[in-house]
Order: sequence, then C-alpha cells, then structure tokens
Amino acid sequence: MTRMLAVGQERPKRRLRWFRIGVLALFGLLVAGVVWVLLSDRFYVYDAEVQGTVRLTPDQVFWASDLPGLHVLWVNSRKIEEQILAALPSLESVEVSCRLPAECTITVVERQSMTMWNDDGRLWWVNADGTIIPASRELSEGWTVRGPLPRDEEDRLAEPVRIALSELWASGIEVDQELYYIPERGLVITDERGWRVVVGQGSGMDERLRALAAIAAHLEARGLTPKVVDVRFPDAPYYSLTNDW
Repeated sequence: MTRMLAVGQERPKRRLRWFRIGVLALFGLLVAGVVWVLLSDRFYVYDAEVQGTVRLTPDQVFWASDLPGLHVLWVNSRKIEEQILAALPSLESVEVSCRLPAECTITVVERQSMTMWNDDGRLWWVNADGTIIPASRELSEGWTVRGPLPRDEEDRLAEPVRIALSELWASGIEVDQELYYIPERGLVITDERGWRVVVGQGSGMDERLRALAAIAAHLEARGLTPKVVDVRFPDAPYYSLTNDW
C-alpha cells in the first residue's frame, strides 16, 4: 500500500516536471524567434516601392525618410510621413505602409506648381489656381518668373499664363528655375541645353515641346547652337543663330 501511494505521488511530480520543461522549451523558442527577427537582415528596410512621383525621383523620396536601414518593427509611419513632408515641401501628401518581413510602400502626391513672380523687384507667390499672394520669402523649390505680372479681372494670374505654367510643369521638362514673361511673347524658358526657348502662353504646351524636340534634333545633328528658339506656333517653329529674338 505504501509503495502504491509513493508511485501515485510521483506521477503528478513527473507531469509537473515535463510541463516545466515544455514551458522552458517554448520560452527558448520564443526568445530564439525574437532574436532572429531582431538580427536577421530580412527585417531591415533597404528599399521601398515609391508611387506617385512626377518631378521628384523615387530615390529622393526614399532617402528623405528614416527608412533606409531601419528595422521594420521600429517603423513609425506617421513620423516618417512628417519627416518626408518636411524634407520635400513640393509634396502635398505622403502615406507610408510597411509589412513583414520588410516590404514598405511610400505613396506621394506632389503639389501642383507654385511659382514665385518677380515683377520689377516686387515678389509674389502664385498658386496653381492663379491666386496671387504677397511673398514673405523666396521659394526653395519651384520656378521664379521675371516680368510684369499679368492679372485678370478677379486679380488672379491671367488664365493663358496660368494654363501655360500648369502644362509646362506637368510636362516634367527640365528647365532652368528662372523663367521670363514678355507680354508680347509669353513665357520664355532656358532648357537643359542652355537654349532660350519662347513657349508662349495658353494651352497646347505638349505640341510646342514636341516641336522643340524636333528642332533640337535638327540642330544637334548639324552641330548648331541657336540664340533663340520660338515654338509658340508648333506648325511653324522658328530659330535664329544670330538674333536674340
């Protein structure tokens, strides 16, 4: 009888011992898993899918964030969104989302063009809708237009000029940051080749830029550098090697 009682007492002890061993084993696996997640390169962000860029490049957006080299578990989406917006003021909105193991997506919306207008030393900001605001400082990004500021009856930027600026911005063409406005000619840009180009005003900017590309191919094939190219009328573009206009 005594031996049977002793055997009966041993069984719960064995169960408890195996239970403790099981708990320790599970805890060990959990610790190992946490260590693996923390140390494995698979969980660190080394690139991201960037969507919505137009004038900016995906690399500019990615490197403006704290994501490069950051562990995915430490990603604070709201903080990173605020950081990107602060670093790239040409962005209107940013959305950052990440998922395991380390796949991140950054979706951005770029602002429509905001232009600084320099009218004989008087500075104005001009929004994409044509609203004119006295400028308190110069813009770090965007374009500066020099020349008389054309206004409509509602004291906004004249519609033909506004449309031309909007279409020119949307085209993504690489131009010098400083543009000129001449009332009888419209907008004048300096393109990536350093050529002065009269692009005019009003809609139809894509056609004018295609005319510019055709003229550029013609001139570059012959090793010629124009003093001015005028594409206000795409069907009859003009260039001069000697005259300023």
